[in-house]
Amino acid sequence: MKPIIGMTACRGEGAVYKTNDTYVKAVIRAGGVPVLLPIADLPEDCPRLVETFDALLVPGGVDIAPQYFGEEPRDTVTCVDRELDVFELALIRETAKAGKPIFAICRGLQVVNVAFGGTLWQDIPSQCPEAQGHYQKTDSRSEEYHTVKLLPGTRLREIFGEAEILTNSYHHQAIRDLAPGFAVSAQTADGIIEGIENKEGSILAVQWHPECMEERHPKFRRFFTELIAKASK
Repeated sequence: MKPIIGMTACRGEGAVYKTNDTYVKAVIRAGGVPVLLPIADLPEDCPRLVETFDALLVPGGVDIAPQYFGEEPRDTVTCVDRELDVFELALIRETAKAGKPIFAICRGLQVVNVAFGGTLWQDIPSQCPEAQGHYQKTDSRSEEYHTVKLLPGTRLREIFGEAEILTNSYHHQAIRDLAPGFAVSAQTADGIIEGIENKEGSILAVQWHPECMEERHPKFRRFFTELIAKASK
């Protein structure tokens, strides 16, 4: 039986829940059944919600409200959704508590880090001026853009079997202080954290968008096939 992969959704105009179809197609191609999870009004409903899926995919999206990692917003923080923040933070913690696998992408990586006590750079260009090239302006999101180093002894290195890979990049926020219980698994030469994983092996998160690359560059499908494999156990 194919595993159910719960995916959180952002809200568009007119209070419409939405997600990019690249996430949906990546899960389907890997052998999973994607199910969209709307924002639950009550965080206490999350334990019941976690019972309905086998693994959680936390996608990209808007900025996280800085108050959730103990800061006031800089002028560079533009679009936030506090209800989505509260929901995803609670859902991630409950999914981890249940021992179910989590794969998080871009904003998802940042929410995972905040959920377990980490902090963020609110804006790379203004706070880390030495870090360049983290928001590409190419026509296609499947384009390889910058080099990411995969650290030895990590799941990411094991998944790819390479010391470096080329990825896309679409973010202006990044991990500042890593959450306790996590290890850095990928980094760019300028020191920006591009991948993390928890020590139990149930959570993997990356800052780039493999769902946009996996059709053109099949090696990125490994993220989704591994998620499905873990969800099937």
